[in-house]
Amino acid sequence: MSVLSAAPLLYGHADRLPLPRAFLAGLQHLLAVFGGIVTAPLIMAVGMGMPAAETQAILAASLFVSGVATAIQVAGRCGIGSGLLAIQGTSFTFIGPVLFAFHGLPEAMPARERLAVIFGCCAVAAALTGLLALGIRRLQRLLTPTVTGTTVLLIGLTLVLSTLENLWRACTAPGAPTATLALLTVTVFALTLWLATRLSPWCRLCSVLGGLAGGALLAAALGLFGEGADAAGGFYLPRLLPYGFGFDVGVFLLLLPVFLVSATESVGDLTATASLSGLPTRGDRYWQRVRGGILGDALNSLLAALAGTFPNTTFSQNNGVIRLTGIASRRIGFVVAVLLVALGLLPAVAAQLQSLPEAVLYGSTLLLFLMVARAGWGLLAGGAIGRRGWCIAAGAAAGGWLLAEVSARAGLEGPAALFLQFPVSNGAFLAMALEVLVPRRALAAGLT
Repeated sequence: MSVLSAAPLLYGHADRLPLPRAFLAGLQHLLAVFGGIVTAPLIMAVGMGMPAAETQAILAASLFVSGVATAIQVAGRCGIGSGLLAIQGTSFTFIGPVLFAFHGLPEAMPARERLAVIFGCCAVAAALTGLLALGIRRLQRLLTPTVTGTTVLLIGLTLVLSTLENLWRACTAPGAPTATLALLTVTVFALTLWLATRLSPWCRLCSVLGGLAGGALLAAALGLFGEGADAAGGFYLPRLLPYGFGFDVGVFLLLLPVFLVSATESVGDLTATASLSGLPTRGDRYWQRVRGGILGDALNSLLAALAGTFPNTTFSQNNGVIRLTGIASRRIGFVVAVLLVALGLLPAVAAQLQSLPEAVLYGSTLLLFLMVARAGWGLLAGGAIGRRGWCIAAGAAAGGWLLAEVSARAGLEGPAALFLQFPVSNGAFLAMALEVLVPRRALAAGLT
């Protein structure tokens, strides 16, 4: 059975399940999203060169906050949250912008202070996104498929290039086992791709987790599996603003368009979940759910920043599980939330994840980032954007990259340099500006 063919709906949106069935269904959702939830913060922590203790804390906070965020999203109380079976987790969309911001801040600034700035800007951007979500219908007119597709495509391409650069640096380092690292990376890439292209839907849903597990086994056989960090005794206890609070205008402007694009992607995910749950996807009630879902995303990203981890978003993998199982009961979301919180409270989980060699991550993420770029292209190709849209997308993408190169060679400093030297934020704002300024009829007439 294909992932695209939905099973009959056995349990509807508001139905109750016996506890054993609810746990089994929740476990399937957890397996589908676990690889994505832990990989994104792990990539960012490794890319920042965080020490073992800090990486462990970020991973634990990510799992913990994802559980709390899922409960908020599923509950849908006081207008916050969609009330759907929508699982939350750390977003891959933010990997490139966050790493660029971290390394773009002054080298003299200690790593913890840079994290304080990043999390502070994420908190402010999340709060602003929540305010904008109140007018989500109007926001959709600005964040068109042309804008979102261009932004996601640029994110994917910059992440692919960054991953290839990091892999090349690791393989060519003095004394590095080049052939072994290359073998490990290629094997993980191939295994993840093989699982993602199987006819079995469960192979596809667990492809990321399966690729990481296979890579870990091969690394252990090759003697490359690290010892990782010793798990702290007891439980992980979340702390408020563990790195303090900072703010930088350049970092904020760099992250804001990514928050807006992430919100637009969540609209699509929530619409799919509502449709699979047998709920309307038009009318006032639908828009109330969407607005509540985006508000939930914003609040959850704010909580993540306050807890010292990276922004949250609504995952799309759970829609595949709903299709397969025919279970759309939102109560499953609470089961997943409890499981995520429990995993986050156990330091041993984060400690084991840290021991994965970087080559395993590169093999997995290279494929994931190629899929991000492919998703951006799909948004453009499937958005019926016409010639005008393709001209805007091409102009924004090329202009964003060119502006980044020119500003880097010009030797700019301060917030302006940090903002202008990142092609994704440049391209996103250019696409928004062109979407508003370029006349639809005039361009269409000129191209015919």
